[in-house]
Order: sequence, then C-alpha cells, then structure tokens
Amino acid sequence: MKKLENTFTITFTALLLLNFNVVAAEVDPQIIACNSALNKQQYESAITKANAAIKQKELAAQGMMCKGRALLALGKTDEAKAEFIEADKRASNDFDKTVANLLIGNLEKEQQNYKEAIKLYEKSLAFAQKDDNRNFTRVSYNLLGDTYGLLAEYPTSLKFLEEGEKLAMNDNERADSYERIAANYQSQQRFDEAIAYQIKGIAMQQKAGTLDQYAEANLTLGHLYTQSKDFTKAEATLNKLLKFSQDNGGAYYEAKTNIYLAQAKFAQGDDSSANDLLGQAQTIAEKIQATDLTALIDATQKSSN
Repeated sequence: MKKLENTFTITFTALLLLNFNVVAAEVDPQIIACNSALNKQQYESAITKANAAIKQKELAAQGMMCKGRALLALGKTDEAKAEFIEADKRASNDFDKTVANLLIGNLEKEQQNYKEAIKLYEKSLAFAQKDDNRNFTRVSYNLLGDTYGLLAEYPTSLKFLEEGEKLAMNDNERADSYERIAANYQSQQRFDEAIAYQIKGIAMQQKAGTLDQYAEANLTLGHLYTQSKDFTKAEATLNKLLKFSQDNGGAYYEAKTNIYLAQAKFAQGDDSSANDLLGQAQTIAEKIQATDLTALIDATQKSSN
C-alpha cells in the first residue's frame, strides 16, 4: 500500500515507541540500546536488553518501561501493563513517573476505562509540571483533552486542549493542537469553529508536516465542509487534494479523496456521481491492496442507503 510518503503510524499507544533520550548524555547506553531495538521493531532483542537493565536499581524503571513497550508490541497487553505499573513503583524521579503514568493511562484509555485513564493522566501532568518538563506537560494536557472528549465532556476537553496548544513549541506541535481542537468542535457540531482551526492546522502541516499528514488534514477539512453542507468548498478542497495526490504519485490518497468526494455527492443526492467515484476508488484500493480503503468504501455505501 503506497501512500504519499512513508511515515510511522502512531497507534493508540502514542509514546509507546517513544525514544526517551531527551538529553542523550543523561540516558544510560543500555536504555538507548533497548529503545533502538524497539524502534527497529526488534522486540525480543529489546526485551533481552531491558531484562539486563532491570537488574540494575538505577535503570530498573526505564528498563521495565522499555520491556513493557516491547511486550505491548507483541500483543501481550496484561504483561506490558504489569511492567508499567511496576516501573511507576520503582521510578525514582519525576520524569520516569511522568512517562510510566502516561503509558498506563494509554492502556486504560484503549480499554475504554476513561475515568481511570484521566486519573493517570492527571498524575502524569502533576509530575511533568513538577519536573518543569514542558513537552510532557503538553502531552498530558492533550491526552486529558482527548479522553474527556471521549466522555463527551467537551468544555472540559477543550480547556485541556487549549492549555496544550499554549505549550506547542514548533509547527508540528501547533498543527497537532489545532487539529485536536478542531476535532473537539466537530464533535459538538460547531463546524465554523472546527473549520477555522482545521485550516490553521493545515497551514502548519504545509510548512512542517509530512505529505501524508497534509493529505489527512485536507481530507478532514473536506469532510467538515460536507458536514456543514458547504458542498462547494467541500468539493473544491477535495478536488485540489485529488490533483495534489496525483501529482505526487499518491495512489492511496487519490482513492481516499475519491471516497470523500463520493460522500459529498451522496449528501447532495447525486448518487450516480458518488457511485462512479467509489468505483474509481475501489479499483485503486484493490490494486494497492489497501484493505482499510475497501472497508471505508463499504461503510460509505452502507451509510448512503
């Protein structure tokens, strides 16, 4: 499946493959080696390196977090969670406490234990603030915002997301914040505000994001225009992205854009044009073996009936 640019797909466990050597001189070579194995998807090797680190008291917490992330990548969720919990107990500094609570929180969030996840993110926020760690303070605010959003507590969610945005230090982080805020407004069907923030996010992605991130941001904008029934802007946004995808050899996004255009056509009652677009998307999806696009095509067809 060829997208516009090969990028690392962030799963629900954001941070799980995070490289912790914020200041390389402060990180033990054993932990760097473990994280390196993780980043190369050499999970058994990472576990071996983590076990060696765990035997040393001063490295135990970070070794357990590395081991837990490797176990999670292998699908051993319960074992991973146990490592993260023990890492939190063994952690002797605020930074390790911050990360351990984020990792446990992410697992609780994925398991839809949202209130428990919030408690853990609140702890990570407190430790990050105590550690004067701006980056992880921002991350904690964002995860709190996301989780309150999943509980449909949108004003509280927005408050945390806005705090996270204030701490963004570069265009990538600003793009992330703007798009999170846009999603909050979208969930409330406040489309004017959502569109305004999504446009700000696209401006940041255009400057600093990958081609894939730029494409996804524009798809979201097109969908927002469709939801707000501004079909002229929806089609203009998506047709511009379609040409961008074709010019950059992005068959994946050419197909995905056609699906979003089909959704706009269905919303206008133009079923014939919509089905033609889905047919074009289906041809590409089968050619590049993009099963996620095939599923999206099926869902679009079902929702139109």
